[in-house]
Amino acid sequence: MNKLVKFFVISMIFTIFATTGVAAESFLNNTVNAVKDSTNSTGAAFSDQNLERKVNNVLSAQVPKGNFTTVSYYKHILLTGQVPTKEDKSKAELAVKNTAGVKGIWNYLTVEANEDAAAVSKDAWITNKARSKLVLQGDVNSNNIKVVTDNRVVYLLGRDPGKISKLNLAIKDIKEIDGVSKVVNLIGK
Repeated sequence: MNKLVKFFVISMIFTIFATTGVAAESFLNNTVNAVKDSTNSTGAAFSDQNLERKVNNVLSAQVPKGNFTTVSYYKHILLTGQVPTKEDKSKAELAVKNTAGVKGIWNYLTVEANEDAAAVSKDAWITNKARSKLVLQGDVNSNNIKVVTDNRVVYLLGRDPGKISKLNLAIKDIKEIDGVSKVVNLIGK
C-alpha cells in the first residue's frame, strides 16, 4: 500500500476512533485487508492503480522511446502502444513480467512510430462510442468492462459481462464504429 493511502487510512481510523469510540483496530484490519484484497472490487481498483504506476515507471526507465498505454485488471497488464524496435517490444514485455505484483500480460505493442495527437484523439472518440454501445446493449454489465482503444484497436477487459450473446452483439456494433480496425475481447481471460 503506498504511503498516501496508508496515511489516509490511518487518519480516517484515528478520526473515527476519536469521535465515535469504534474499535479502531478491527476497523483498521478490515480496511487494510479490503485495500490489499484483489477479489474486492475496491481493493482491486487500488491495487490495479498502484500496479499501473509501477509498470509505467519501469517502462519509462527501461524503454524510454516507447509510447505505452498500460491498463491493469486484477493484476493482469494490457500493454499497448508503439516501440521503435522488436528488441524494445521484448524488453518492455520482460520488464512488465518482472514487475512485482504482475500476474500476467497481454502484449499488444506494435513496432512503428508513435501515434500523433490526431490519432490519440480519434482513439478517445472510439472509446466513448464503444462504451456507449456496451451501455445501450441490454443485459450487458457495462460497469464490469474496461474499454481501451489504441491505434484504432478496441480492447475489452472485464469479468461477469452479463449475457454473452448480448455482449457479442455489442462487440459486433463496436466493430462497425467508423475508424475501428479490430476488437480484442479479453473479458474473462
